[in-house]
Amino acid sequence: MRLFAAVLPPQDVSDELALKVAELRRLPGASELRWTGVPGWHFTLAFYGEVDEPVVPELSARLERAARRTPCFPLALRGGGQFGHGRALWAGASGDLPVLRLLAERAEAAAR
Repeated sequence: MRLFAAVLPPQDVSDELALKVAELRRLPGASELRWTGVPGWHFTLAFYGEVDEPVVPELSARLERAARRTPCFPLALRGGGQFGHGRALWAGASGDLPVLRLLAERAEAAAR
C-alpha cells in the first residue's frame, strides 16, 4: 500500500483554505478539475511509497512516538501554487516552521 505521513490542518486553517478554494473553483476551467474535499487536505511530512502491510504497525508506533516527542506548534496558511501543470494545488505554511521541519525529519526517520 502507498503510505505517507501528514499533519492535518487545524479547523480555522481548513476554514480559511475552504474560502480560497471556493474562489478558485469559480475560475474558468475549474469545473473540469478533480477537487479534493476538506478531509483530504493535509501538510505532507514524509512520503513512504509502497509499504508492505506487515511493516505498518511498527511504522505507526514509530510515528506515534515521533509525534509525542514533538511539541505542539502554530500553523497557518501562506502562499500556494501548483504541481504538474495545474493537476495538483498546494498551500504553503507559516507558523513555527522549525518544529514542523523537525516533525518531518522524525517522520522520515521513522521509516528507517
